[in-house]
Amino acid sequence: MERPQWRFINDPPLSAAENMARDEAIAIAFSEGKVPPTLRLYQWSAPSFSIGAFQRLDPNWLARFENPREQDAIVLVRRVTGGRGLLHDREMTYAVIAGTEDPLFSGGIKETFYAIATGLLAGLETLGVVASVHRPSKKKQGSQSKDPLCFSSTSWYEIVVGDKKLIGSAQRRWRRHFLQQGSLMTEKSQIALHDNEALNLSFVSEHQVTLSELLPALPSQAQAAEALKSGFEKALGLHFISARPTAYELALVERLVTEKYGNPDWNRDRQSRTESPAHLGRDAQKSL
Repeated sequence: MERPQWRFINDPPLSAAENMARDEAIAIAFSEGKVPPTLRLYQWSAPSFSIGAFQRLDPNWLARFENPREQDAIVLVRRVTGGRGLLHDREMTYAVIAGTEDPLFSGGIKETFYAIATGLLAGLETLGVVASVHRPSKKKQGSQSKDPLCFSSTSWYEIVVGDKKLIGSAQRRWRRHFLQQGSLMTEKSQIALHDNEALNLSFVSEHQVTLSELLPALPSQAQAAEALKSGFEKALGLHFISARPTAYELALVERLVTEKYGNPDWNRDRQSRTESPAHLGRDAQKSL
């Protein structure tokens, strides 16, 4: 049986605005039938803090971003996916863009999270990490943490090692396609060790764990990327073709950076100049 062919993009470190714009541009291009399903792996060129699409920005956080300290300035960006705040510093970030009617993901939001989790687990196993998929007990399903940090609690089918979270993910679904983003923490952030105590801020949860804490030697970014790629191929039966974003996608990226992710109004208050027709319709934010 022939394996489904997907596109694989392994990007160099980019700005927060461009990273978020690239993910949404791929989703738009996919929804228009211009590109195949895609796994994108990437890093961040500067420490950045992303918040969920509908998350309210804590006033203390806003003060920190608007009055950055030169030695550890953090860039703020608002994602198009749901979930809560996350510091992107020393990590490998992934994005999966595919169809909601794809047999791999047609069972709904939880089943999509689970399918992607199997690929992540297989990739981690290649690196020598023994992790598991989180399944909340019935007693905990109804409880929602008020902590604004993504890694402060664990939701359905996120990746954990013991009682700590290794990969946090967030998803947005439209009628026929979805975008799921997630972060694999590789090392502890040095900026997080110097939070502004005067504002009582924290950007990192005690509930998270990193690759460097689990392995005797930290794999290179190239090794981690290859492991995740092979994990998806093995677990989901995919065949990846390495590629770069198309000219059409890069044009969308330029527009999205201007209108949304590089726009302070979007990042603070979710006010963008336009919304692409490809993203009209029913949305499902990750808040499981």
